[in-house]
Order: sequence, then structure tokens, then C-alpha cells
Amino acid sequence: MNYTPEIEFYKKRPFGDKLNATFVFLRENAKPYFKAQLLVAGPILLLITIIINQFSFDFMSMGFNAEDFTLSDASKFFKLYGLILISGVITGAIMPAVTYTYMKKYQTLAPDAIANSDITQGLAGKIFNLIGFNILIALIIGLVVLVFSLLIGFSATSSAFLVVIFGLGLIVLMLYFGITLSLGSSIIVFEDNNPIDAIGRCFRLIVGKWWSTFGLIVVVGILSLIINQLFGIPRAIFFGVKAFTAFEEGGDFTNMVQMTSGEQLLNVLFSVFETFGTIVTNSLVFIAIAFQYFNLVERKESKGLMSQIEGLDQASEAEDDEVY
Repeated sequence: MNYTPEIEFYKKRPFGDKLNATFVFLRENAKPYFKAQLLVAGPILLLITIIINQFSFDFMSMGFNAEDFTLSDASKFFKLYGLILISGVITGAIMPAVTYTYMKKYQTLAPDAIANSDITQGLAGKIFNLIGFNILIALIIGLVVLVFSLLIGFSATSSAFLVVIFGLGLIVLMLYFGITLSLGSSIIVFEDNNPIDAIGRCFRLIVGKWWSTFGLIVVVGILSLIINQLFGIPRAIFFGVKAFTAFEEGGDFTNMVQMTSGEQLLNVLFSVFETFGTIVTNSLVFIAIAFQYFNLVERKESKGLMSQIEGLDQASEAEDDEVY
């Protein structure tokens, strides 16, 4: 007996329906989906969170006196900056890989039948393509920033008006590329596409629907940001107490980043909590983008309608076989 999913993916949806479909999908699949994210993506995200926090503490412990800034301090800064970039590439690959692989399995398997082994097997052929895609995006954005930075630098000595124009142009291009290429991960997973072809596919699909994609990402992004702040409250309270204690002891804030063994354990627990928050909030964004992808494919290619027609033809042939 073939499984029929509760949610139809390839379907034309107005703005509100895409938001509704996102929450309906999460509500129906909450337990197996978050279990897959926690067991597959969770350990990697947790490790990244702990490492970044540790590097951040080391960086803050340097202080901000320019006269005392050494090559060792510069090395810590570039290590932290590089680590943030690398973590962004990995996080931007592993989470959508799990999300979209799960959604792909959902089309043929009931939620309680989707095992973690199904997810990990599906990741094998996708994770490197997703990492490659993120690296390509970083290179494209980096090239755009470099070109416009040069233009701004050359025009700074001649015209303030040109500086403003080039600055606005950089912002517009970054925004345009960012929203357009947000469809790339779903294209790679659902269409088994490679990074280069996925980029071209992004620009073809989004024609005429850039603003609706932008609006969806902004709304879901704001909601995710608000939720994410809630998961950061325990760490904020912790450092708030340390800051207040430092103030009461004479205003020496340099010891804020120095932690006892008990505080280090708390830091790990905060990292676990924040990792779960990252999974929840990023899931909202990735799933909403997936439903926008399904919406765009259906509007331009009628994939869902064609599947329904094929299903009716197969049903009709089966009835004919029974009659004759």
C-alpha cells in the first residue's frame, strides 16, 4: 500500500499558506524531525558552538588596549573570524541537508517510519554538494564586496555622491543574491543537482517572485530571531550576574571571561540549550524556504498537477484491467 503524505508539497500557495504549511509540517513531524536533527546535526552544531564560545572568551580576555595589541592577539582574532566563517559554511550545509532529506523521505514514508539511517544515507550524496554550494556563494559575495569596495575607495577622493551610490548598490546586490540563492539547498536535495547548476536554477525559479521570497524570509527570520533570543536568556543572565558582581567588587570587568570549573560546566549546558534553539529557529527558515521552492516549481512547471494526472491515468488503467 502506497503512503500518501498529509501535506502536499508541490502546490501553489499564497503567502499565508506557506507560513501555515511550515508550522503544520513541524507540528506533525516534531518528534521524528527534531530527533533526526539532534542526533545527526546536533553533535556537529554543539561542537561548533562550544569552540566558538571558547575562542570568543579568549578574544575578550585580551582587552581592548591598542598599545598592548600583539601578533598573538591578532592571531586569536583571525582564528575566531575564520572559525565563524567555517562554522557558517558547515551549519549552512548540515542543517538544510537534514531538513530537506527528511522532507524528501516524508513524501514516501510516514513520519514514524522515517529512521535516522534513512537520513544519514540520504546525506551521503548531498552534504559535499551543499558545502560546495556555500563556498561558491561565499566566493560570489566576496567578489562583489571586493569590486564595490574598490569602486568606493576610488570614488572617495572625488565624489561623496558616488560613494553613496556604490554603497547602496553593494547593499542591493548582496540582498538580491542572498534571497535568490537561498533556494539553492532545496534545489540540490530535491532535484539531486550540483552546486553550479543549482545557482542557475535559483535565478530561473525566482523570476517574478523575488519579493514574495524576500517577504517570507524576512517574516520567518524575524520570528526565528525572537525565538532564538529566548534560548540565549540563560547565558545573558549568567554574564549579567558576573558583570554586576564585578561592578560591586570595584568595576574590574577583565575577570568576566575567566571561569571556574563549575562555570565552565554551565557554559557547556548553555551551549547545549542554544544548539537546540539554533535547530528550532533555523528549521523554521529552511522549511519555509522549502515550501516557497515547491510553490515556485508548481507555478512554473506544474509538477504536482502532472503527478496527479499520472495518478489518475494509473487508476484508470487499473480499473480497465479489472473490468476487462
